[in-house]
Amino acid sequence: MNKNDYIYLDHAATTPMREVAFEAYKKTEMDAYANSSGGHALSRKAKNILEESREYIASCFGAAPNEITFTSGGTEADNWIIKTPFTHKETTAELTTTQIEHEAVLASAENVQSNGFNVNFVSCDSEGVTNIDEFRKSINSNTLIASVMYANNETGVIQPIKEMSKIVKEINPNTLFHSDVVQAVATKKLNFHNLGIESAAISGHKIGGPKGIGVMFLKTGYKIPSFLHGGKQELERRAGTVNVSGVAGLAAALNEQQNNLEKDVELIENEKTIFENNLKKNIDLIVVGENVERLCHISNIQFKDINSETLMVALDLNGMGVSRGSACASGAQKPSHVLEAMKVDEQVINNHLRFSFGWNIQKGDGEKCAEIVEKTIKELS
Repeated sequence: MNKNDYIYLDHAATTPMREVAFEAYKKTEMDAYANSSGGHALSRKAKNILEESREYIASCFGAAPNEITFTSGGTEADNWIIKTPFTHKETTAELTTTQIEHEAVLASAENVQSNGFNVNFVSCDSEGVTNIDEFRKSINSNTLIASVMYANNETGVIQPIKEMSKIVKEINPNTLFHSDVVQAVATKKLNFHNLGIESAAISGHKIGGPKGIGVMFLKTGYKIPSFLHGGKQELERRAGTVNVSGVAGLAAALNEQQNNLEKDVELIENEKTIFENNLKKNIDLIVVGENVERLCHISNIQFKDINSETLMVALDLNGMGVSRGSACASGAQKPSHVLEAMKVDEQVINNHLRFSFGWNIQKGDGEKCAEIVEKTIKELS
C-alpha cells in the first residue's frame, strides 16, 4: 500500500518527521559530526549547534538554557526526575502522582515504592480529571516530588496543573512539582515558570522531530543526581556523547511547530470536531472527556458492542492506522489503566479506540476519516 493512501491517526504515539527536522539532522550529521566535547574546530562547530539549539528550545518554554538537559526522550526524563531524587533519602520521603500517568511515570513510581517509600496514587473522576481534594491531602512535609501530567496521552484530558502546583507550594515549598508534558507540547504553547512546573519531560518525536531525542527541564535551584555516569556532558548532569544531530532536528521541528501553531491547532480542532460530530450522527458512541478541556488532537471514543482490537485491525485493513491507547502498553492485552481509573464499566472498557490527529493533517480529513470508520463498522455488523 502506498503510504499516501494510508490515513495515519496515531500521532499521539509518534509523528512523521518534518522535512526541516530531517534536513537539520542530516546537515549536522554531515557537517558537524565531531564530538561536541572535543577541543578542535569541528568539535566547536558541533558545540555551537548544540548550545544555540539549547537556547532556542529554552526560549520556547520560558526557560533558561541551563534549565534544559537533552535526553533520549520523555521516558528517560520521567525516570530521571522521579527515581534519582530518592537515592540515599530516608524512607520517610514520599512521592505523589496520579493513577492516570504515562507508564514511564507509573513504572518509576512503582520502582520508588518497591524501595520502601510511600507513594500516593491520586484518583480521578469519570471524565479523567484528577481529584483535587485527594491530591491536596496527599501532599505533606515529607513529599519530595509531586508528578502530574499536563494532559493525558490516551484521552487528551487536561489537568489543572497551575492550581495543583500552587497547592503543592502552599503545603510544602520544598516539593519538586514535575509534569510529563510530552503529549501537551504537540498542540499547546507552554511556559513552565508561569504554570508552576519545576521539572518536565519532552519527546522530540511527538512534534515532528527525530526519535531518540528529548528534553528534561529542571528549574534553576534544584539539583538531582546524575542518571548516567562516565563523563561531564550536559552541564555535568548526563554522561555520554551528546546526540547533536538529534538536538538540531528537534530545534528545527520545534521552530516550525511554534511558527505554525495557531493555524495548525485551529485546523486540527476543526477536523477533529467534524470527525466526532459526523460519527455521532450514525453510530452509538461516547467521546471520552467531551465535557472537560481536552487537547485538540486526541479523540478517545467508546463504541457500543464493538471490541476495540477487532475494530482496530479492520480499520488497518481499510487503510487507517489508530491505536487502543498508549503505544508503550500495546500488546499488553489488558484494559487501559487510564480507563480503569476513570471507572469505565468493564463491559465496555475494551471498546475504546484513540484517534489522534497531527501536524500534517489536511482540510477534509475529519470527514474522510469518519466515513472510513462508519464503513468499517458496517462491514463488521
